[in-house]
Amino acid sequence: MSLNLIVKFRAQLLTCALLASAFILAVPAAFAHTSPVSMTPAADSTVSPPQRVTIKFTGALEPKFSKITVTDASGHVVNKEASVVGADTKVMMVALPALPPGVYTVHWVGVSTDTHRSQGEYKFTVK
Repeated sequence: MSLNLIVKFRAQLLTCALLASAFILAVPAAFAHTSPVSMTPAADSTVSPPQRVTIKFTGALEPKFSKITVTDASGHVVNKEASVVGADTKVMMVALPALPPGVYTVHWVGVSTDTHRSQGEYKFTVK
């Protein structure tokens, strides 16, 4: 093989390796699930009766498929209104009626704009 051919082959091999590395690093970001960054009331907190539950996510949410529901210790849904995704599409909230003291569970579903679904729940206590 000529030296010129070996140099061209190495350059092409290096280019392919760099492109493959860039693709491997970019794929997780493109297909990442959105997840909560902050929650109000916070998980496992004890609070005065809150007027709403607000969750901020890592990525934009698809409003039509994302939701929050809040249940009491008996499993009954306490929020009377549907949750909404705010103008900042990373924030979802649901209004609450006056809650009596007790333990409440927040159930959330976040569907990112790339249609990946994540879900979870956490508890807070009203004093």
